[in-house]
Amino acid sequence: MSGSGRRPAIIAGLLALCALAGGLLGLGIDRLASPTPALPQIVAVEPPPAIPAPVPASVPAPLPAPGPTAVPVPPALPALSEARCPDGPLPAGPAPRCRSFRVPSDWQQADGPPVDLFVTILPALNGAPAADPVVLLSGGPGQGGSDDLRGTAAILAPMRAGRDVILVDQRGTGLSKPSLRCPGLDPLRYWFGGVTAQDATACLEPLRRAGYRLENFDSGQSAADLPALRRALGVERWNVVATSYGGVLARALLRIDGAAVRSLVLNSPATADATWLDLDRLTAIRQAHRRMVEDCAAQPDCARAFPRLGQAVDRLAAALERQPLELRLRHPVTGRETDLRLDWPMLAGVLALRLGSGDGMVAVPTLLDRLDRIVGDPAAGRVDDPAVLSLVMPPPIWTVLDSLAYGLNLTVGCRENRPHIDAAAARRAAADLRPYVMAEAVETDYDAACPALGLRPVDASFYRPATSDVPTLILTGAYDTFTAPARAEAMGRSLPRATLLSFRGLGHDVLGASLCGRNAAARFVETLAVGDAGACVERLLPPTFATRP
Repeated sequence: MSGSGRRPAIIAGLLALCALAGGLLGLGIDRLASPTPALPQIVAVEPPPAIPAPVPASVPAPLPAPGPTAVPVPPALPALSEARCPDGPLPAGPAPRCRSFRVPSDWQQADGPPVDLFVTILPALNGAPAADPVVLLSGGPGQGGSDDLRGTAAILAPMRAGRDVILVDQRGTGLSKPSLRCPGLDPLRYWFGGVTAQDATACLEPLRRAGYRLENFDSGQSAADLPALRRALGVERWNVVATSYGGVLARALLRIDGAAVRSLVLNSPATADATWLDLDRLTAIRQAHRRMVEDCAAQPDCARAFPRLGQAVDRLAAALERQPLELRLRHPVTGRETDLRLDWPMLAGVLALRLGSGDGMVAVPTLLDRLDRIVGDPAAGRVDDPAVLSLVMPPPIWTVLDSLAYGLNLTVGCRENRPHIDAAAARRAAADLRPYVMAEAVETDYDAACPALGLRPVDASFYRPATSDVPTLILTGAYDTFTAPARAEAMGRSLPRATLLSFRGLGHDVLGASLCGRNAAARFVETLAVGDAGACVERLLPPTFATRP
């Protein structure tokens, strides 16, 4: 099977690439965020149809919380109203229906300003939807369900054949209000590193001044929104599809509303206790590099094109530590140009994410070879090769960076991920993984942001696995460098009705990269079994590497 036959990962795989310096895998209210200091080494040179009256929504049970006993919210009905769907390209099939869903900012306190969630419903393609729809929990944290309607609809088309698909902009993301997008922060600051404490406070302090508690933008509150939405939509049971960080939300949902989950598809899922500094995750990066070299050597075309691939990382690391490369990146939509000094820690992070994202590894041998040739030229200084620039900064990433709710990434990371690890000790433990892993360049934004934000950590009960007998399909890719496949496989211990499908030649976001994965997931949602849909040859094949850009 040729690598070009696989559809690029455009949901969580691309989103996860955005979290190079951030956690779990990496605000303004309107445009209140102020300009930020200069980044070191980076210098910016048809209306919807009416819906039935909402079904009364009871308040979901609160998640365990630290501190004093919480005050329950009175049983008021969250409001569901029509909303204008996003402009731009729409997916094929019946027109989407869009809704705004008002919920309390804190499900455990009656006071505080509300949150308006944006909800998109993609009607079933056959016009006669089953009673149990599909709801998608997006990754990040920071991606909204409405960010890429056409791409999401294409990936979920097999499930959408006979079911409505519900896309939720998790609180803080997409078109939900308030937004935690941080519009004043240059996205390249969190893509290549350089986020400061001032960046974090400029992003999120306006939210505090508007009366919100940053602690209410976390996984527990977001999970509590979902049962209320389900009831407001008049849905008795639904099928949950969770990608990457969405797996954390899914497991939280099982605790409070598991009886309403008919089936669960975990697509390259993250776990609540995972961080980007975990040794198993960092070790997976080195393993992915070695697997790529072995797989390339086993393919005659790749072996002939890149005979020195096995030593390329060592050569590049040494060369870029002596002299970083000068790049000029150009935004494909706005035309804004950015000058960048590409050093080895930055490139090591990009390579790790390219290797582990969907089928992104197919271009890595070419990227390494091109850069190897450039740094081997004594006259090289500035890189103008468009192919190299697009490999370092893939054009689709710009769109994802522009829409990511990075403020939510910070609140979740500083409240849930960073508090339960010793970052310095984690970096010391990864010292033997150099040069493949430069741990000192991982989660540096949390180093700066978390002390400045001062968020209260979640309760320790948040990290306990949720036990459930819901029929579950877990999809993993052997190249995944975002969420360690072994952790996803371990989920089966608390999910006794889980089926695991592993894909030899894929990384993070199997649904985004694999037609076989999409068909297997659709069969599972339909019948609660995979059957022969999971027997495709694609599951067993290594990637077929490109030998030209």
